[in-house]
Amino acid sequence: MLNVLKIVLSYFLAVIQVFVVPVTQGADFLKNASVTLEINEDLEYQTFNGFGTSAAWWAQDAGNSQYADEIAKALFSKEGLGLNIYRYNIGGGEKHNPNARVFNNRATESFYYFNEATGEYEYDFTRDAGAQKMLEKALSYGCVDTVVLFANSPHYSMTESGSACGSYSDNTCNLPEENYEAFADYFITITEYFIEKGVPVKYISPINEPQWSWGGGWVGQEGCHYEPEQALAVFKVFAQKIKESGLPVKLMAPESGEIGETTENYFDALYNDKEIREVLGSLAYHSYWSDGNYWGKLGFGETITDKYSDINVDMTEWCELPCSHDINDFDNAMVMANVMIDDLAATGANSWSSWVGVNNYGIDENGNMISDGLLVADDACTELYTAQRYYAMAHFSKYIPAGSKRIYTNPSRLLGSDISLQDIKTTGFVTPDGKTVIVLVNNGQNLNVGLGKFGGKMKVVSSTAGKQLETVYSGYSKLFVECPENSITTVIFS
Repeated sequence: MLNVLKIVLSYFLAVIQVFVVPVTQGADFLKNASVTLEINEDLEYQTFNGFGTSAAWWAQDAGNSQYADEIAKALFSKEGLGLNIYRYNIGGGEKHNPNARVFNNRATESFYYFNEATGEYEYDFTRDAGAQKMLEKALSYGCVDTVVLFANSPHYSMTESGSACGSYSDNTCNLPEENYEAFADYFITITEYFIEKGVPVKYISPINEPQWSWGGGWVGQEGCHYEPEQALAVFKVFAQKIKESGLPVKLMAPESGEIGETTENYFDALYNDKEIREVLGSLAYHSYWSDGNYWGKLGFGETITDKYSDINVDMTEWCELPCSHDINDFDNAMVMANVMIDDLAATGANSWSSWVGVNNYGIDENGNMISDGLLVADDACTELYTAQRYYAMAHFSKYIPAGSKRIYTNPSRLLGSDISLQDIKTTGFVTPDGKTVIVLVNNGQNLNVGLGKFGGKMKVVSSTAGKQLETVYSGYSKLFVECPENSITTVIFS
């Protein structure tokens, strides 16, 4: 009943608004508008902490490449995406592991290595030089205020299998209990190094997607399985080490690989532990395998509100799985924009990060160039392309800064309109400097959206298959905005 009243109220508000603007504009509105958008800036939800991406595993090569500056500018400058969250991978060392099980660019170089001269494992912070160079270039633009140090696995020397790519048995933790403390000490030592360099490390994240099997008969990348009780035990050691070190960092955990009941099991274990809660800054999840599952995400968001409302819940990884669109196909941008709105509006995420800023590509049987990166390169980073999904991220990250508050937005049909509201997704934010930003994703036919907001100025930025990030209007606020078929539109009121 409440939703019905909202729809009726939105219609009457739109009609009233027509009569308080010039007659010609009101007539255009009645002629063209199919949908009205109710915007309530007084009804606020989560405070948003920004957008980011992961530097695994591309930064190892890209940081030393001819495109290093171009990549850093495209992702981390105001002229580019302006991403403020940088996820630096603390690799498990498969690149120099004598028992390595991964040999492509997913094999990482570790700061921790076996010194044959001394017969001991030692630290060498000149290693992982390419990745460190990329981090430095990203920081130089001044947008990055949050660095997350994350690991997919403990260092290979600490594992049961002798590999950072999981146990030899499915669904088996590869970190022996007697090495929990060594893993935590190793991570704290690396964290201290970055903080002493002036890197703004806010979170450390030692576990990634613990519910997946990792290892066994499939080895594609570094990873480690943990049951909830094992993850809890590891994080208790990390909590103790963080407090002993006095480092100004929080735990981000557990980087669950999906939404749903499995994630709740891990969240509950960590959230309900008093020692861990003292240093737990974020409950983190990944949005894989839930594209288009709005109701599942809404239910997950309600669980977050009911159980964990006093802590940040962050969406820290997503890419389309499987990637099925050519990097130049605008559909890959549309998929991403829909997922982003669902994660922001339905789950109430406090931040949103794509899986990778750059990745290599493959050619499918139809000749399509397939990659999950925002930017796309070959293995050696001697070629560089921009994927269409880059522009989807731009519609959010360029206009919604950290500190923005999500507000209520709700589309409704005008009487007589046959538009399907299932084709329209929207979210809105009020920025720290008082701008109102609305993002509209139109998955259907051409339509005009009545905005229901007047006064001041308005800028409209649109992306379609034909042209991306085009400023289609800038001037005094209009009554409605045109949203082309299959488009992403960002409206900025100031």
